Amino acid sequence: MTGRKWTMDCGGAPWGEDCAQVGHTENFAVVNHAEAAIYKAALFAVAGLPPAGITLRIKANAHDFGTYRTVEAVIDETCCDTSPHAQYLVTVEAGVEFWLRAGFQRPDFATLNDACDMASFVAGAIMSAMRITRPGPTGQFFPRENEQLHGNLIAAYPQLAERAFEGLRLSC
Repeated sequence: MTGRKWTMDCGGAPWGEDCAQVGHTENFAVVNHAEAAIYKAALFAVAGLPPAGITLRIKANAHDFGTYRTVEAVIDETCCDTSPHAQYLVTVEAGVEFWLRAGFQRPDFATLNDACDMASFVAGAIMSAMRITRPGPTGQFFPRENEQLHGNLIAAYPQLAERAFEGLRLSC
């Protein structure tokens, strides 16, 4: 039975927000892909990096009206009964209600022109969330939840963290 995997769809955007719609959103394919990538980062912010045996990936889902993307948890069957794994899956399944709950501004997808812009658009959204959730000049986080969000984003995207704070000086 080695190699068997289970999957769980985690959605493509915060469940309390408007999201890209097949047949309605201009540049749907690009906007939806970017939205799912930023949502994956939001799930990392809230839940942290997954424990060994679980990965989060962007999955393309074929539909009669077109292909849409969501975040999917891929679970190795040998790990799904342990407490850290179960808690992680509960957290990502619950998802994020609003972008702000994960430390993100609502992305302005109208500024995303084409697939060539997508990587920098997603990176910009993640770096913005890192700056939003950073501690204040006294080293304190406000609100307190920002400490976890910030730490999780830094752990998930260390190269972006370096770029996010280049040239940024906090005065004491």
